[in-house]
Amino acid sequence: MEDGGVPRPPEDGEPMPVVPSEVVSPELAEFELVCDIWSADAHMAREHARQAATIAELARRRAVERDAAFGPRGGPGPDSRAMRPAALVDVSDDFVSELAIIRSCSEAEAGRLAAESMLLTTKLAATWSELYAGRLTVRKARILLDLLGDTDDAVAAGVQARVLPGAESCPPGRLGDRTRYHLYRLDADAKERRRTESERKADVHVERTADDLGRLVVEGPLPAVHAARDAVDRYARWMRADGDDRPMGVLRSAAALDLILRPWDTSRPPVTALLHVHAPLSSLRPDARAGAAPAELDGQLISAAQCRDLLASLDLLGLGSAPAGGAVLVAIDDPASGETVAVATRAELRRAAGRGRRVRRRTRPSTGGCPTQGQQQDTGGADGTGGADEGPGLRPPPSTRRYRPTAAQRRLVTARDRHCRMSGCRRRPGRHDIDHGHAFAAGGFTACWNLCCLCRRHHRIKTFARGWSFTLLADGRLVVRTPSGVSRSTRPPGWCHDPEPDPPWLDDLAPPDPLRT
Repeated sequence: MEDGGVPRPPEDGEPMPVVPSEVVSPELAEFELVCDIWSADAHMAREHARQAATIAELARRRAVERDAAFGPRGGPGPDSRAMRPAALVDVSDDFVSELAIIRSCSEAEAGRLAAESMLLTTKLAATWSELYAGRLTVRKARILLDLLGDTDDAVAAGVQARVLPGAESCPPGRLGDRTRYHLYRLDADAKERRRTESERKADVHVERTADDLGRLVVEGPLPAVHAARDAVDRYARWMRADGDDRPMGVLRSAAALDLILRPWDTSRPPVTALLHVHAPLSSLRPDARAGAAPAELDGQLISAAQCRDLLASLDLLGLGSAPAGGAVLVAIDDPASGETVAVATRAELRRAAGRGRRVRRRTRPSTGGCPTQGQQQDTGGADGTGGADEGPGLRPPPSTRRYRPTAAQRRLVTARDRHCRMSGCRRRPGRHDIDHGHAFAAGGFTACWNLCCLCRRHHRIKTFARGWSFTLLADGRLVVRTPSGVSRSTRPPGWCHDPEPDPPWLDDLAPPDPLRT
C-alpha cells in the first residue's frame, strides 16, 4: 500500500493476490450460490477420484517384486509388516515413502491415501464411478471404504448395489447405518473380523490440541477401555472427597497420569521417562520477555513459559544436576547460520572456557624471582587469574577412522537433527540410526558433516531400495530423490541458508560518507 491507502501496482514477476469478491460476485442470486456449492462438491469428488486412479497406477508400477533388492537383512520388521494395509500387499514397501515425498505429506497420510486408491480402483470400482460422476462426496466414499475395505469382492459388490443408488441424497450418518445393515446381513462375521483386526493394530499415541495441551490416546478392547475410564473417575471422586476442589475433568486427568507414572511408588524398579527438551538459554531466564523463542519437547514446539515450568518441576531451571537417567547438554550454534557447532556437558563447557580446577605444581625453592621445584605455581583458576580464561574452546568432534561414530559425534548429530531427516518423518531420537551420507564402504568419512539421523525404515530405503538417491550437502541439507524423479530437501532445525547478514559493527568501521550529513 502507498501513502493514503492507495494500492501500488505490482512489480514485474510479483504474484497478484486474488480476493474472494473476484471469484464470487456479491450480485449472484441465492440459487446461483447454491448451484456453485453443488458444483464445487462435484469437482472435488471428481478430482479425488482422478487422484486415486493416478496413485493406483503408480502403485502398480511399484510391484512387490522390487523388494527382493532389500535382501534378507533389509526387509521390513515385524511392526511394519503388522501395520501394512492388506490393500498394499502387492505393492513395494517403499512406495508409501515415495508417495509422501511426492505429496509433501506424512507417511501416515500417504499410506491411507495409497490404500484407499487401490481399493477404489479394484474392489470398490462402483464407488469410484459414483465419485467421478460427482454423485458421491469424498466423505461418503470414505465411509464405504472404511466399512467395505476388508470384505471379499462378492460382499462388497452386493452392499454397493444396495446402498449406492440412494447415496447422493443420503446424509453421511444414515449412509453409514445403511451400509452396516446390509454388510452384516450379507457377512455375519464382518463385525467380529473388524474388531479382531482393530485389536491387532491397537496402540498408544499422543495428539496435540490447539491450546498447547496433549491428549494421550490408549486404544484397546471396548470393555477394558470403559473399565479404565470408570476407575479413573472413581479415583478423581476420591480426590474430590479429600478436599481437592479443582474441576472434575482436571482431577480425572491428574489421576490417570499419576496411575501411569506412579510418582509415589518406590517398591518397584524405576521406569525412566525420557523427554528431549531443546530450549535457547535466553528463554530460560526468569525475566524472559513474552516474545521469547519457543522450546521443543520431543519435537513439539512449546512456549518458553511452559518450558520454564517443566524444567522448574525437575529442578533444572538453573541447569542444575539432571535427574537419574537424564543429562544437561549445551549446544553452541552459529548465530548467523544456526549451524550446531558443538555440544558439551557443563563440565566440558567450563574446561573449554579455561575455568576448570586449579593445577598446582611443586617447584624447587630459588633465590631468584622465578618459581622452581619446591614452590607452588598456580597455572589457572576459576577466578580468571593466571590465564584461566584462555581455554581450548569448543569445536566439532574430530572424525574417526572407524565405521561407528564416537559418543561425541552421536551426541552432536542427535542434538543437531533431533529427528529423522527424511522429508515428512518426525520419528524421535532413540528410534533412528546415525547414517553416513556418503557410504563408509565407498570412502565416506565418519565425521559429523557426513552423518545424519535416519529412522530404521528410511535407512533401509536409502541402503537397499532401487532408484532412490540420498545426498548430504556440505551446508547440512539432505536431498532425497525418489524413483519417479521428485526431489525434496531438509535441513537441521534452526539452520538457515539465507545470505549471511552484515555484522552490526560493520558500519562503525566504514569511512564516513561525505554525501550524508
